[in-house]
Amino acid sequence: MPCLPQSEQLLINWQAPWLAHLPHVMPNIAHADDLIGALNQQVSTHTSGSGKPLHFIAQASLPAQTAYESHIFNTGGVPTRLNLHDFFNAAIWFTFPKTKATLNARQAQQIQTAGVQHARGMARDALTLFDENAAILVTSNPSIADALRNFDWHNTLIAPRAQWDNPHQPSAHAQAALYPFGHALLEKLTAPRKAMCAHTWILHVPSEWFARTLFERLADIDLRLSAQLKDAQLNPRDFCPLPVLGVPHYCADNVDETFYNDARVFRAGRTRLLNPIS
Repeated sequence: MPCLPQSEQLLINWQAPWLAHLPHVMPNIAHADDLIGALNQQVSTHTSGSGKPLHFIAQASLPAQTAYESHIFNTGGVPTRLNLHDFFNAAIWFTFPKTKATLNARQAQQIQTAGVQHARGMARDALTLFDENAAILVTSNPSIADALRNFDWHNTLIAPRAQWDNPHQPSAHAQAALYPFGHALLEKLTAPRKAMCAHTWILHVPSEWFARTLFERLADIDLRLSAQLKDAQLNPRDFCPLPVLGVPHYCADNVDETFYNDARVFRAGRTRLLNPIS
């Protein structure tokens, strides 16, 4: 039976805060004797960007000379290798299905228009960055978003520390929370390093948003992202880097403010017009 190698299963720390939003079935799927079969048992009513019923297939079933995103769009079949990268890709399909379908539709359209080229072009580059390395910063406090845009780490991560949600103990009084989206980002975080950065996308929400359950939060994020990304004129510069281990509750060491004194990680930079459509 095709399964996720045990050496890779052991890399996943299911207590890590950046995995707290993933479906509770994922640990069982990771240990399944038949990874693709287990994924297909949980796939529910999700669809590809063209509305085809989503399902997972072996990578070897992808026809030669067929682009990955085009195949998903046209058939609903997601080519899947037995590795962490594709395992987390499936987890994000389960967590944010509408957003993944929207990304799939846009990527397939880019391929249809421009073909598969060595240089993807600005729009497809941005779509790929989102798919692979995005993290969603949800906040009801505009000053936190503004500070992030200005690389003001003190007013993003230190001064408002008490306003950041704890993934393991969500609070109705929180004002900011981070939800990793990119499956490559999640793969990298199986061996976390201080310098690891996410490409951050901001969602502004009302203060009462944080009183929702995790299931309600994720469903709302999915609706908002899907709507925003459907027609947005994306540019790689729409994102802002955020060192993931600097997020409050993501690393025990960042309780000490000197954690943020490392200028090689928490660098100054140019102000970004970070997804102004949010």
